[in-house]
Amino acid sequence: MRKLFDTHVEQIRKTLRIDVEKVRGVKYLHEFDRELQGPTWGYPTEGAYYRDASSADSLLAIQIPLFALHAEDDPIAVKEAIPYEEFKQNPYTVLCTTTTGGHLSWFESGGQRWFARPAVNFLQKMAKEIDFEATNKRLLLRNANGSAMPDANAQKTPFVFEPMRRKLHIPS
Repeated sequence: MRKLFDTHVEQIRKTLRIDVEKVRGVKYLHEFDRELQGPTWGYPTEGAYYRDASSADSLLAIQIPLFALHAEDDPIAVKEAIPYEEFKQNPYTVLCTTTTGGHLSWFESGGQRWFARPAVNFLQKMAKEIDFEATNKRLLLRNANGSAMPDANAQKTPFVFEPMRRKLHIPS
């Protein structure tokens, strides 16, 4: 990342208030994100940047079948970042995790990759066995702006959570 930064440092200096020496001195990716990514996009911390860039909230808005395959030893998308609870909350999503597989690998003996088989099996099951009427009925239980209708038993608050908006807001 520092090499890429150095390639474009003159352009970055023109458009942003970035401490070039701090960026050049970072050791870890989260430090790079704190010094460059956050300020570039207007985030006060790297944590705010990570939360907003996360797909966790988007999972709650999915309304078509989704099969997600994740290797727990992935060095880039670490298992601690998997939004397990969001997967559990959405009946349209299926999460399959493996202990090994690395980042985009899942190799088997002989160099073949096996990840396509479970993905195809999932798609075939959806094509042959999905209850489209039940899915359509569930979609009708959404209000005019696309948000899920509130559960009668849900706790009432003045706040609205809209998965794709990703920010807390009070409706007007």
